[in-house]
Parts: sequence; C-alpha cells; structure tokens
Amino acid sequence: MIKNSIVGKITVLWALSEAALGGVLHAFSIPFAGLFIGSCAVIFISLIGYYSETRKDIFKSMMIVLLVKAAVSPHTPPMAYLAVSIQGVIGSVLFFSKRFYRISSIMMGVIVLTVSSLQKIILLTLIYGNNLWRSIDEFGKFVTDQVPLIGKVSGISIWIIGIYSALHMMTGIIVGIVAAGLPARIKKAEVKIDEEKLDGQMKLPGRKKGRGRKKMWITSPSGIMIFSLAIVLIVLTYIFSHFSESVAINAVIMLVRSFLIMSIWFFIVAPYAKKIFKKISGKKKSRYSSEIESVLDQLPLYMSIVSQCWKMSKGKHLPVRLREFTVTIFASIFQVGGK
Repeated sequence: MIKNSIVGKITVLWALSEAALGGVLHAFSIPFAGLFIGSCAVIFISLIGYYSETRKDIFKSMMIVLLVKAAVSPHTPPMAYLAVSIQGVIGSVLFFSKRFYRISSIMMGVIVLTVSSLQKIILLTLIYGNNLWRSIDEFGKFVTDQVPLIGKVSGISIWIIGIYSALHMMTGIIVGIVAAGLPARIKKAEVKIDEEKLDGQMKLPGRKKGRGRKKMWITSPSGIMIFSLAIVLIVLTYIFSHFSESVAINAVIMLVRSFLIMSIWFFIVAPYAKKIFKKISGKKKSRYSSEIESVLDQLPLYMSIVSQCWKMSKGKHLPVRLREFTVTIFASIFQVGGK
C-alpha cells in the first residue's frame, strides 16, 4: 500500500503541494506561482528518485498526483497539468541511477525551472504576439529618454526575458543542491511530532460542492499589466507627438488578438481538453483507485503535520527556517505510520 512506503508518503506531500499550494496560488493568480510549485516538485521528485526501487515509481507518483489534483483542485488551469507531466517525465529520465543522484538533482532543478520560465514566455508570446515585446521596448525607450542621467536603452524586453529566465535558472541550481543534500539531513534529523494534535480537521481548498466563479484572464496579474501597458501606450501617442502612432495601433491589435485567442481557448479548446483528460483519467483511476483513495484520506493529516512543522521552526531567519521546515516535514512523515 502507498500509505506505508516512503515513496508513498512523498507522493502524498507532492499531491498536497499541487492540490493545496498550487490550487491557492492559481486561484489568487499569485505571481511566480510556477517558481514556488516547480521548486517543491523538484524536491519531491528528487526524493522519490532516491528512495524508489524502480524508475517507474516517479511516473506512477506523477499519475497519482495528476488524478488527485484533478479531484481536489478542479479549477486549476490545464497548463498546470502539463507542467506536472513534464516534471514527471524529466524526473523519470534523470533519475535512472542513484549513483548520479546529486548531479541528477541539480540538473532536475535547472531544467524544470528553466522550462517553467520559458513556458510562461512562450504562452505570453502566443497570446499577445510579438507586439507585446515591441510595445515594452517602445515604452522602455520612452521612459529612459525622459531621464537625462540614463543613456539610451534598447531591447528592454530582452533584458526582462533574460532576468526572468536567469532567476528561474539560479533558483533551480539552489533547489537542486538543497534536494541533493536532503536525504543525509533527513537521516540525521530527530523530530518528535505530537500525534495527539494531528486531528486531520484542516480543510482542503477546491473540494467544496457548488460552483465558484471563474476569474477572467484580464483580472490576472499578467492580464492587468498588459491591458494597462496598452492603455498607457495609446494615451502617450496623443500626448507626445514624437511617440509613433503605430504603437497605438500595435497596442490595439495586441488587445484584440489576446481577446480572440483567450475566447477560443475558454469556449472551444479548454472544454474539449477537459473531456479528453477526463477520458484518460477515468481509465487511470480504476488502475490507481486504491492509491488515490489512500492519498485523499491522508491529505488532511499531512496538512496538519505541515502546519505543526511550520510552527516548530518559528523564531528563525527565513532561509534557516525554510531549510529546517523542509527537513522537519520529511523526518516527521517518515516516522508517522511506520515505514
């Protein structure tokens, strides 16, 4: 049973991260959501690769996480399911041997988070087109021209993409190094969890009956930013004569293009994609039915463990607290319910 194995326990934590943390971040459109969730996935997949007996364990855990995510957090966008699938496939390829665990963990962090950053950039380009980056360049040039102390700056969009990707890559290296050192830290850690406080009464987001209102794409941070940028560019063409009128036309085209693409996505592509996913998941549910049921039953308990571990790490600086919090969680769940 998945409940009594170390790999099973890590799978439950991975499912909790995707269903609870992922659900909350996507529901509130938190910026850099992919960075947080991707970092957690790197740690979970790396540990599954370390404790697993066969390479198939990572793929099996990925399937269980996807099915639990669909059951617990149905409002999650389809791209999030694609991200989990990519992470699972990358992990299955990298952790082919435990002899290269440290290298595989670092490569896992770099590849997963770099792919996450590129996925966002590609998505923005598909929705808004190249006009988005041209508009950002024009606006950046206008702003820098207004400040005498700053020289002419070109290619602002390239700088934004480069910094965004570099941030993800550097985070991937750090997370990979942390994941590589976790097994040794977990073995040394001795944590006493108060099992009387593990009442399992904490509620999971997304399991409510009734239908919540879907947020429109324009209310997301990226939607608000793009819409605001387009309005500013249009206004500037009327205020400043040297500001090209073609910029206003490009901004209007960008908004119309994004509206049409998102309308096609929400009303045509997404419904069919959900039907296909339901068909596939329906077949897999029967295969992993006992594991899925076990994970769903344990999620409230694990949420309680995570909450207790966070309280135990209170009073320390954030980097130290996060490190000890991470080690404490795994050391605790490995003790609860046996190995």
